[in-house]
Amino acid sequence: MSRVDQAAPSASQAPERPDDAEVAAWVEEMRRHVEAGPEIYRPGAFWSDLLERNLDMLRTDGIRRFKRTVANNYFNWLVVSWLDPQLRRAVEGWLRRPSLAPLRARMEPVDAVRTMARDDAFDLSPAAARRYRVFVAQTWERARREDRLGLTAALEEPEVGTPIRVWSHGRPISQDLANGIIECNFAARSGLVRDGARVAELGAGYGRLAHVFLAARRLTYCVFDIPPALAVAQWYLRELLGADRVVPFRSDADAESIAALRPGQVALFTPDQLELFPDGWFDLTQTISTLPEMPERQARHYVELLAAKSSGTVFLKQWRRWRNEADGAEYPEEWYALPPPWELVARRVDPVQPLFFNQRWRRAEQRRT
Repeated sequence: MSRVDQAAPSASQAPERPDDAEVAAWVEEMRRHVEAGPEIYRPGAFWSDLLERNLDMLRTDGIRRFKRTVANNYFNWLVVSWLDPQLRRAVEGWLRRPSLAPLRARMEPVDAVRTMARDDAFDLSPAAARRYRVFVAQTWERARREDRLGLTAALEEPEVGTPIRVWSHGRPISQDLANGIIECNFAARSGLVRDGARVAELGAGYGRLAHVFLAARRLTYCVFDIPPALAVAQWYLRELLGADRVVPFRSDADAESIAALRPGQVALFTPDQLELFPDGWFDLTQTISTLPEMPERQARHYVELLAAKSSGTVFLKQWRRWRNEADGAEYPEEWYALPPPWELVARRVDPVQPLFFNQRWRRAEQRRT
């Protein structure tokens, strides 16, 4: 997490609402299911502490402000330090292709945000806010250049979750939405992001990428994650898409409920439930910034599952090198190599976070169940 140039802290104590009680009940149901399941699917040491801290943020600020709290612990980083490689990459990109858009972007004052870096809520100072605004706006420019699907013209950052409000080209934008559009376009080069496709994502955070994929095409999207993230995603996607398009988590999910999934829907599952799906059921499986945060045995198990359940492509976006001290594991990029019949067909340094790689693997003998 980047160092943050901060103003005086300010507290945010949201009153309890029915939404919070509902999400809390989901979290408990999901936790009981995960704890009762096989050990290989239980959170390792790295995430055990983080889960409780995320829950504390939800209890304190409420689900309707989650984009200012727990979302900052998923992928929406508060990039405000000149030492942050993402901000340096953004500045380098602007120097190569100068544009007035990042300079003209607007942002409201940023107050009462939370991260893992400290225990209380805080405001961004004017200087930190300016750096964050430029970073987000320049990331949006990169998304516009990568966008072959027309998503930057069709989408804007939803108000659901109370995001940090940034405007560029006259529309609300965000770092998460820009990254999601870039990721979706990279995956779409496989030819498998199409109407009727089946897509799985392991570790989806609050569902930011599901939102983008479902806007791109009429497909079936399955989220596999642990609570509280899975509960946050269930609430967010229901608020955003409507209850008729969201298939909520069921601890008793089975082959019949899987067979009932339809294009245009997003379904929520805990990671162990990925085993319920037939091998090759998905056209595309993907996971972003997840695997190094697990014990090595668990991470390897998930890589094998993602490969087994995909008939066509596996998309990986992970740290190029990461040392997980809590679980005693280290993950260089070569650790992620898939065995035959999988072939690496595309690899690049991530265009926003240069410490990440993007890989797209293709099954040499594609099959469809």
